[in-house]
Amino acid sequence: MKSSEVASELVFLGNRVITFNLSTNMINIKAQPVNVAFDFDYDIKELKHEAGNSFGLLDYIVKVRASVKRKVLFKIELVMEGAFRSETLSKEDFKSMVEVNGLITLSHISRSYIISTTAQSGINPPIRLPMVNVHKMIDSKTQKAVPDKD
Repeated sequence: MKSSEVASELVFLGNRVITFNLSTNMINIKAQPVNVAFDFDYDIKELKHEAGNSFGLLDYIVKVRASVKRKVLFKIELVMEGAFRSETLSKEDFKSMVEVNGLITLSHISRSYIISTTAQSGINPPIRLPMVNVHKMIDSKTQKAVPDKD
């Protein structure tokens, strides 16, 4: 298919690292199992829609914690920001595209960034983020935002 036939109406302007923290501890693990836990979140920081032009900023938040028994081996916190625009999407469609396509884009960039930095930091094997179901992430965030009616 030609790119003109399948090009997205959402334009990715770029990304930047807002926060990156990596802390490690010396632990003699002696072939003990390492438990690695991942936590993912996102925050739509800005959505503007003026005269048919839309602009949005999205933060993708990744936290990783590795432990051996009760001792923390390392912790990682990454906040990756992405900027997006559209000249054709409605306000609602733009928000939806930023959430879905933006999260997917930033998750891949974050995965690459964390693999690279952990490899260069001496973490062996380097950390590979698991695939994330962004639809479940969005649904979960939406449900948490709606207060219970008790």
